[in-house]
Amino acid sequence: MRIACLHVPHFAIQAERRDNPALCGKPLIIGGYHHETGRVWDVSEEAAAYGVVPDAPLRQAYSLCPRGVFLPYSEERCRQAFSRVLSLVAQLCPLVEPAPPSHVLMGLKYEANEARFVADVMASVEEEMGFLLSGGIGSTGFVARLASEKAELSQTLVVPAGEEQAFLQYLPLESLPVSAGTIRRLCLFGISRVGELLTLPRGAVECQFGKEGRRLYELARGSDDGSVGQWKEEGEFVLEKCFDVPVEDSGELLEATEELLESLCRKLRERWQCCRTLVVSVCFENGEIARRELHFKEPVASRQRMARRVLECVEEIARSYPVEEVRLEAGDLCAEKGTQTSFLDGPPRSKEQLVEAVRVLQQRYGRSVLKKVVSRRNGRLPEERFSFAACEAEE
Repeated sequence: MRIACLHVPHFAIQAERRDNPALCGKPLIIGGYHHETGRVWDVSEEAAAYGVVPDAPLRQAYSLCPRGVFLPYSEERCRQAFSRVLSLVAQLCPLVEPAPPSHVLMGLKYEANEARFVADVMASVEEEMGFLLSGGIGSTGFVARLASEKAELSQTLVVPAGEEQAFLQYLPLESLPVSAGTIRRLCLFGISRVGELLTLPRGAVECQFGKEGRRLYELARGSDDGSVGQWKEEGEFVLEKCFDVPVEDSGELLEATEELLESLCRKLRERWQCCRTLVVSVCFENGEIARRELHFKEPVASRQRMARRVLECVEEIARSYPVEEVRLEAGDLCAEKGTQTSFLDGPPRSKEQLVEAVRVLQQRYGRSVLKKVVSRRNGRLPEERFSFAACEAEE
């Protein structure tokens, strides 16, 4: 399986500028304020032009770029932004694995045109989130990650199968996941490039560096037995509605709750998920909080099926005081429940539409999702006269 990697360069810088466009074009330095004793986490291109580099002392960065804007590293802001990027990519690709703080791996198991698919995903992220990305495609996650870092913004660098060593050989040794001490020891052998590591006998590398040496040698050859797993979001999903003025009118409160429920169900459907429980919380003006937990007989993501119970619950518990906030927490999330349908019902469909629909299902749920019905001879019972067999979309 081929693997793609999306890279958001200078993620902390882009996250700050996304939330505050006034920072665009200014020399921005992330890591702390100029008078602090910490170190630089990330720098913008404008600040890098003054000689500021990551991991430099903040006071040194200030001496090089006194007009720079210094901001502390907001881990929570970056974590939330990265989670939103992951959620968006997961809607477009069934196999997604996070590689924080700025990389996302995708498994290209069923993609005929890999480069076009990755370009479409990047365009969606750039349009929805406002982040600029670069992409890489390779036979392993390690090669794809390095390719994404070397690619230009909004471009995808493809490393053809069998050319991994040629791509890696001239990269600096620091490209490998290796400690500074190991790099110093390798430099004593005259090794500064990835390809030069392969000039050493494999047994000698393993003898000197043990398991780390064995893995480095395999990575330098372009081999990596790692695969892309299926990323799952957190086990609950929360939406809330805060009122600027506490609400006393039940009609207004129920209308706002219904809008919140509609938004919650839409988010669940976008993630191809359903919930089994829903916690309704109502915060009153006097500071009290009332909570009710609703359980459903089967997984649900339909507003019509949830609205009656949710609205009755809110109307029952919101009778005493004006309401400041309503919160809905969807828990026990699971995959969307599938149903059978017939492509023969309704208006006629072309073969191309059928093949495209099947490919979308295979991307989300695997190739085994498609079966064909074949007749069986000598079946005595009705259910023994037919069986399901594997088939391809073109069939």
